[in-house]
Amino acid sequence: MTRAFSLIRNRAALRRLLRQFRRNPRGVAAVEFAMILPAMLAIYFGIVETGQGVMIDRKVTQLTRSLADLTAQAQAGTISNTEMSNIFDAAQTVMMPYTAVAAKMSVHHIVIDSAGVAKVCWSEQRNSTKLARGTTVSIPTDLRLPNTSLMMAQASYDFTPVVGWIITGGPLTIGGDPIYMRPRLGKAGGNASIEQIERTGVAMCPGFG
Repeated sequence: MTRAFSLIRNRAALRRLLRQFRRNPRGVAAVEFAMILPAMLAIYFGIVETGQGVMIDRKVTQLTRSLADLTAQAQAGTISNTEMSNIFDAAQTVMMPYTAVAAKMSVHHIVIDSAGVAKVCWSEQRNSTKLARGTTVSIPTDLRLPNTSLMMAQASYDFTPVVGWIITGGPLTIGGDPIYMRPRLGKAGGNASIEQIERTGVAMCPGFG
């Protein structure tokens, strides 16, 4: 009898607790909120960081285009050291407000010889890497016109997500794709009199010695 009475009493107590729990939904709401909070935060930060990445990608594309455009329209077809530095400074402002990390920028003047081989005449960089004079480069077939020249600009930005770095393991490099432009105000030079952008202190091409 005592054991049966104890079971009945425990069941009654459990029913009372369940009724109280149902009458007070605040505890249920708190538990539910605690369960979905991690997912909500993950979604929120994912949206924010994806938006940041898309904006940086657009900025890098604009930066690359600016580099190619500014060098392609060098005054009198010649770029001095000061002018090259000014071009990098001007192009860098395109990245604002994403300036916590310096963008990697490079400009390469490509000359295509009579055989359609594209080689580097001169190369400049900021926070990046130059290409050696005479280096053969691969460019799109429709741009590989014999006895012509073009500017090839490249830029990239190392984006470190606020939370996503746990997954990525470090910064993500955004950009790096080249953009090409023909000289606007080039001058004929080199042993083939190809219209090109002259770099102060560098012999015009070809040859590439």
